[in-house]
Amino acid sequence: MKLRSRRVILLTYTRPLVVIDDNDDNTYYVARIRHHYTRVSIVGTFNGIVLLALYDHTWLEYCQLILYNPLTCASSKKLVSMGEPYKSLDGYVFGFGYGATTDNLKIVRFDVFWHLNQEVFKYDVFDLKTSSWSKPPQYLTKDSIFTGDKVGRFLNGVLYWMIREPCYRILALNVKEMVFWKTKVPYELMYTWPLLGSIDGCLCMINSGIDVGRYDLWVSKDQGGVEISWLKAHSFTIRLEPHLRNNSFLFYILGNGKILIADTSSMLLVMYDMFKDSYKIIDLKSFRGYGLHAILPIEYVESLVSPSDMC
Repeated sequence: MKLRSRRVILLTYTRPLVVIDDNDDNTYYVARIRHHYTRVSIVGTFNGIVLLALYDHTWLEYCQLILYNPLTCASSKKLVSMGEPYKSLDGYVFGFGYGATTDNLKIVRFDVFWHLNQEVFKYDVFDLKTSSWSKPPQYLTKDSIFTGDKVGRFLNGVLYWMIREPCYRILALNVKEMVFWKTKVPYELMYTWPLLGSIDGCLCMINSGIDVGRYDLWVSKDQGGVEISWLKAHSFTIRLEPHLRNNSFLFYILGNGKILIADTSSMLLVMYDMFKDSYKIIDLKSFRGYGLHAILPIEYVESLVSPSDMC
């Protein structure tokens, strides 16, 4: 399978993109994309290959999806392109996962659409094996809004998105059966600003405001069912130097229990270990950035797999 064992983090708010090696202090390398774009977002990852959404809004909101290997900088030809004039920058919501087997990769796309005189979420599915979208598109009542980075978290055959209606809930999709359902978040997080992630292969959540002082890590005890049981697994306090607290916020949970914290007034990235109560600072000031609050990273295992082998 041409896999390596090193887990790294791809950041997309810098230009060129940056890959951070958490195994070594402040070690990173540059990853360049041989495609034109004005903004890039990560949809998901599989076997060291990252699915990217490349946006070009020079004259309309044009988006193309490509498979990309940050280690080799190899990329596929565009899987699909989409776009229309005057479409808002956050118009698309994506998910990336597979059903019964790993060779059945699918891309889920949501779009706001007018249908039968009401605003709804139109969704369809792109099958990498057949290189085609599902037809006809399906519709979900727009009784909620997607929050956070608007990219689904894929775990054990299910995609999860954070939504608000008006309290926070989770929209889940069984990729094999293509069945949606909504499930509750912990009561303590229903009206905060919960951050959805995964840790040790389990779905998890924390309250994400940097000024709350005390944080709780909630971990799912079971997954894949209609209702998720949550366990408060850890409580902690983030202690940062004063100059890092003023303009900072939590924005990503790593699988090893570390949290990425952005300093919006600079290009400083804080990697905080919630279990050891320690952190390190990664200085990315030498890179041109879009703003740490805008575009999120992804954690993956490096690979020598070619993107063309997946489609």
